[in-house]
Amino acid sequence: MLPVLLGALGVAVVALVVVLVLQFATGGADAPENPVPAAFEIHDSGTEILATREADSRPLNKSELFGEDAKQIDSESQGITFELQSSSLSEDCASVVWGDDVRTALSEADCTQAARAGYTSDKYVGAVVMFNLRDQEAGQAVATALQPPKGEQAQPGGFIAVPTPEEDPFSSLGAGYSAAEATVSGHYLTVTWVQSIDSDDPSQRESLVSPIIALNSFRDPLYNRVVQLENLQEAQQQNSAPAA
Repeated sequence: MLPVLLGALGVAVVALVVVLVLQFATGGADAPENPVPAAFEIHDSGTEILATREADSRPLNKSELFGEDAKQIDSESQGITFELQSSSLSEDCASVVWGDDVRTALSEADCTQAARAGYTSDKYVGAVVMFNLRDQEAGQAVATALQPPKGEQAQPGGFIAVPTPEEDPFSSLGAGYSAAEATVSGHYLTVTWVQSIDSDDPSQRESLVSPIIALNSFRDPLYNRVVQLENLQEAQQQNSAPAA
Protein backbone atom coordinates (compact mmCIF):
# COMPACT_ATOMS: atom_id res chain seq x y z
CA MET A 1 0.00 0.00 0.00
CA LEU A 2 2.83 2.41 0.84
CA PRO A 3 4.24 2.52 -2.72
CA VAL A 4 0.71 3.07 -4.05
CA LEU A 5 0.09 5.94 -1.65
CA LEU A 6 3.44 7.52 -2.43
CA GLY A 7 2.71 7.21 -6.13
CA ALA A 8 -0.69 8.89 -5.74
CA LEU A 9 0.88 11.65 -3.64
CA GLY A 10 3.49 12.22 -6.32
CA VAL A 11 0.82 12.57 -9.00
CA ALA A 12 -1.08 15.09 -6.84
CA VAL A 13 2.06 17.14 -6.26
CA VAL A 14 2.87 17.18 -9.96
CA ALA A 15 -0.70 18.27 -10.78
CA LEU A 16 -0.49 21.10 -8.23
CA VAL A 17 2.83 22.26 -9.65
CA VAL A 18 1.35 22.29 -13.17
CA VAL A 19 -1.59 24.43 -12.01
CA LEU A 20 0.69 26.89 -10.24
CA VAL A 21 2.99 27.14 -13.24
CA LEU A 22 0.05 27.79 -15.55
CA GLN A 23 -1.33 30.48 -13.25
CA PHE A 24 2.06 32.15 -13.04
CA ALA A 25 2.49 32.05 -16.81
CA THR A 26 -0.92 33.58 -17.48
CA GLY A 27 -0.70 36.22 -14.76
CA GLY A 28 -2.96 34.64 -12.17
CA ALA A 29 -6.13 32.62 -11.74
CA ASP A 30 -9.01 32.96 -14.14
CA ALA A 31 -11.91 35.17 -13.10
CA PRO A 32 -15.26 33.68 -12.07
CA GLU A 33 -17.81 33.09 -14.80
CA ASN A 34 -19.70 36.33 -14.07
CA PRO A 35 -17.23 38.71 -12.39
CA VAL A 36 -18.00 42.10 -10.86
CA PRO A 37 -15.59 44.83 -9.73
CA ALA A 38 -14.55 45.11 -6.10
CA ALA A 39 -15.12 48.89 -6.25
CA PHE A 40 -17.76 50.78 -8.24
CA GLU A 41 -18.71 54.46 -8.53
CA ILE A 42 -21.33 56.40 -10.48
CA HIS A 43 -20.66 59.90 -11.84
CA ASP A 44 -22.62 62.44 -13.87
CA SER A 45 -20.59 64.49 -16.33
CA GLY A 46 -23.27 67.18 -16.43
CA THR A 47 -23.50 67.07 -20.23
CA GLU A 48 -26.96 68.61 -20.47
CA ILE A 49 -26.83 69.26 -24.21
CA LEU A 50 -26.77 65.47 -24.75
CA ALA A 51 -29.60 64.89 -22.28
CA THR A 52 -31.91 63.16 -24.78
CA ARG A 53 -31.52 61.11 -27.92
CA GLU A 54 -34.05 63.42 -29.52
CA ALA A 55 -31.54 66.27 -29.27
CA ASP A 56 -28.64 64.05 -30.37
CA SER A 57 -30.22 61.66 -32.86
CA ARG A 58 -27.13 60.68 -34.87
CA PRO A 59 -26.19 57.08 -34.03
CA LEU A 60 -22.73 56.17 -32.80
CA ASN A 61 -20.42 54.93 -35.53
CA LYS A 62 -17.22 52.90 -35.62
CA SER A 63 -15.11 55.64 -37.19
CA GLU A 64 -15.68 58.09 -34.33
CA LEU A 65 -15.28 55.47 -31.59
CA PHE A 66 -12.56 53.21 -32.96
CA GLY A 67 -10.58 55.50 -35.23
CA GLU A 68 -6.86 56.22 -34.99
CA ASP A 69 -7.23 58.15 -31.72
CA ALA A 70 -8.82 55.12 -30.04
CA LYS A 71 -6.21 52.57 -31.11
CA GLN A 72 -3.80 53.95 -28.55
CA ILE A 73 -4.84 55.93 -25.48
CA ASP A 74 -1.69 57.68 -24.30
CA SER A 75 -2.28 59.51 -21.03
CA GLU A 76 0.84 61.54 -20.26
CA SER A 77 -0.69 62.92 -17.06
CA GLN A 78 -1.22 59.40 -15.71
CA GLY A 79 1.87 57.85 -17.29
CA ILE A 80 -0.18 55.06 -18.89
CA THR A 81 -0.56 53.95 -22.50
CA PHE A 82 -3.45 51.64 -23.36
CA GLU A 83 -3.53 49.64 -26.59
CA LEU A 84 -6.83 48.64 -28.21
CA GLN A 85 -7.11 44.85 -28.42
CA SER A 86 -10.76 44.31 -29.37
CA SER A 87 -13.73 46.42 -30.38
CA SER A 88 -17.37 46.03 -31.39
CA LEU A 89 -20.47 48.15 -32.01
CA SER A 90 -23.76 46.31 -31.70
CA GLU A 91 -27.48 47.06 -31.63
CA ASP A 92 -27.87 44.10 -29.27
CA CYS A 93 -27.15 45.77 -25.93
CA ALA A 94 -27.95 42.61 -23.98
CA SER A 95 -25.04 40.83 -25.65
CA VAL A 96 -22.39 42.90 -23.84
CA VAL A 97 -23.74 42.34 -20.32
CA TRP A 98 -24.79 39.48 -18.10
CA GLY A 99 -27.61 39.34 -15.55
CA ASP A 100 -31.39 39.67 -15.87
CA ASP A 101 -31.59 42.89 -13.83
CA VAL A 102 -29.12 44.73 -16.03
CA ARG A 103 -30.67 43.41 -19.24
CA THR A 104 -34.10 44.52 -18.04
CA ALA A 105 -32.76 47.99 -17.18
CA LEU A 106 -31.22 48.31 -20.66
CA SER A 107 -34.50 47.29 -22.28
CA GLU A 108 -36.47 49.80 -20.21
CA ALA A 109 -33.87 52.46 -21.10
CA ASP A 110 -34.48 51.80 -24.82
CA CYS A 111 -30.83 50.94 -25.45
CA THR A 112 -30.16 51.00 -29.19
CA GLN A 113 -26.37 50.63 -29.31
CA ALA A 114 -23.52 49.26 -27.23
CA ALA A 115 -19.89 49.98 -28.10
CA ARG A 116 -17.36 47.76 -26.35
CA ALA A 117 -13.57 47.84 -26.30
CA GLY A 118 -10.84 45.84 -24.60
CA TYR A 119 -7.57 47.58 -23.73
CA THR A 120 -4.26 46.54 -22.21
CA SER A 121 -1.16 48.36 -21.00
CA ASP A 122 2.07 47.04 -19.53
CA LYS A 123 0.45 46.99 -16.07
CA TYR A 124 -3.33 47.03 -16.53
CA VAL A 125 -6.17 45.31 -18.33
CA GLY A 126 -9.36 47.24 -19.00
CA ALA A 127 -12.80 47.05 -20.56
CA VAL A 128 -15.07 49.92 -21.54
CA VAL A 129 -18.67 49.93 -22.79
CA MET A 130 -20.69 52.90 -24.04
CA PHE A 131 -24.49 52.57 -24.15
CA ASN A 132 -26.77 54.73 -26.31
CA LEU A 133 -29.92 55.19 -24.20
CA ARG A 134 -33.16 57.15 -24.34
CA ASP A 135 -32.23 59.99 -22.00
CA GLN A 136 -30.19 61.03 -18.98
CA GLU A 137 -32.66 59.52 -16.52
CA ALA A 138 -32.36 56.17 -18.31
CA GLY A 139 -28.57 56.39 -17.97
CA GLN A 140 -28.88 56.85 -14.22
CA ALA A 141 -31.24 53.85 -13.99
CA VAL A 142 -28.88 51.52 -15.86
CA ALA A 143 -25.90 52.72 -13.80
CA THR A 144 -27.82 51.90 -10.63
CA ALA A 145 -28.67 48.42 -11.95
CA LEU A 146 -24.97 47.79 -12.59
CA GLN A 147 -23.96 48.61 -9.02
CA PRO A 148 -22.77 45.44 -7.22
CA PRO A 149 -24.55 44.62 -3.93
CA LYS A 150 -22.72 45.48 -0.73
CA GLY A 151 -23.63 42.36 1.24
CA GLU A 152 -21.24 39.44 0.90
CA GLN A 153 -24.10 36.97 0.44
CA ALA A 154 -26.12 39.17 -1.92
CA GLN A 155 -26.17 38.18 -5.57
CA PRO A 156 -25.32 40.84 -8.18
CA GLY A 157 -27.96 41.70 -10.76
CA GLY A 158 -25.41 41.69 -13.54
CA PHE A 159 -22.56 43.69 -15.01
CA ILE A 160 -20.78 44.29 -18.30
CA ALA A 161 -19.30 41.14 -19.80
CA VAL A 162 -15.55 40.71 -20.14
CA PRO A 163 -14.37 41.17 -23.76
CA THR A 164 -12.63 38.08 -25.19
CA PRO A 165 -12.81 36.28 -21.80
CA GLU A 166 -10.94 33.28 -23.20
CA GLU A 167 -7.82 35.35 -23.93
CA ASP A 168 -5.13 36.60 -21.54
CA PRO A 169 -5.04 38.97 -19.78
CA PHE A 170 -8.82 39.51 -20.11
CA SER A 171 -9.43 36.05 -18.66
CA SER A 172 -8.17 37.39 -15.30
CA LEU A 173 -10.38 40.52 -15.21
CA GLY A 174 -12.40 40.20 -12.02
CA ALA A 175 -10.13 37.56 -10.47
CA GLY A 176 -8.11 40.23 -8.67
CA TYR A 177 -8.91 43.61 -7.17
CA SER A 178 -10.68 45.59 -9.91
CA ALA A 179 -12.52 48.91 -9.99
CA ALA A 180 -15.17 50.34 -12.30
CA GLU A 181 -16.74 53.71 -12.92
CA ALA A 182 -20.06 54.43 -14.62
CA THR A 183 -20.32 57.93 -16.11
CA VAL A 184 -23.64 59.37 -17.26
CA SER A 185 -23.07 61.78 -20.16
CA GLY A 186 -26.54 62.86 -21.19
CA HIS A 187 -28.25 59.90 -22.83
CA TYR A 188 -24.97 57.96 -22.96
CA LEU A 189 -23.65 55.74 -20.20
CA THR A 190 -19.99 54.73 -20.24
CA VAL A 191 -18.68 51.97 -17.96
CA THR A 192 -14.91 51.76 -17.45
CA TRP A 193 -13.46 48.70 -15.68
CA VAL A 194 -9.75 48.15 -14.88
CA GLN A 195 -7.46 45.81 -12.98
CA SER A 196 -3.73 45.34 -12.51
CA ILE A 197 -2.55 42.42 -14.64
CA ASP A 198 -0.68 40.82 -11.74
CA SER A 199 -3.54 41.17 -9.23
CA ASP A 200 -5.13 37.86 -8.18
CA ASP A 201 -6.84 38.68 -4.87
CA PRO A 202 -10.02 40.84 -4.82
CA SER A 203 -9.43 41.68 -1.14
CA GLN A 204 -6.02 43.26 -1.78
CA ARG A 205 -7.05 46.88 -2.33
CA GLU A 206 -5.00 49.23 -4.48
CA SER A 207 -5.55 52.60 -6.11
CA LEU A 208 -6.81 52.27 -9.69
CA VAL A 209 -7.65 55.95 -10.15
CA SER A 210 -4.94 56.54 -12.75
CA PRO A 211 -5.91 53.76 -15.18
CA ILE A 212 -9.60 54.68 -14.87
CA ILE A 213 -8.84 58.32 -15.67
CA ALA A 214 -6.71 57.25 -18.62
CA LEU A 215 -9.26 54.83 -20.05
CA ASN A 216 -12.05 57.37 -19.64
CA SER A 217 -10.55 59.09 -22.68
CA PHE A 218 -12.74 56.65 -24.61
CA ARG A 219 -15.52 59.19 -23.98
CA ASP A 220 -13.73 61.91 -25.98
CA PRO A 221 -16.02 61.50 -29.04
CA LEU A 222 -18.90 62.65 -26.84
CA TYR A 223 -17.13 65.97 -26.23
CA ASN A 224 -16.86 66.37 -29.99
CA ARG A 225 -20.63 65.90 -30.19
CA VAL A 226 -21.15 68.53 -27.52
CA VAL A 227 -19.11 71.06 -29.50
CA GLN A 228 -20.98 70.24 -32.70
CA LEU A 229 -24.38 70.65 -31.06
CA GLU A 230 -23.36 73.88 -29.35
CA ASN A 231 -22.18 75.29 -32.68
CA LEU A 232 -25.41 74.19 -34.34
CA GLN A 233 -27.53 75.83 -31.64
CA GLU A 234 -25.51 79.05 -31.91
CA ALA A 235 -25.94 79.12 -35.69
CA GLN A 236 -29.68 78.53 -35.37
CA GLN A 237 -30.00 81.36 -32.85
CA GLN A 238 -28.08 83.73 -35.12
CA ASN A 239 -30.26 82.82 -38.11
CA SER A 240 -33.46 83.33 -36.12
CA ALA A 241 -32.38 86.66 -34.61
CA PRO A 242 -34.20 89.70 -36.10
CA ALA A 243 -32.14 91.86 -38.43
CA ALA A 244 -30.89 95.14 -36.95
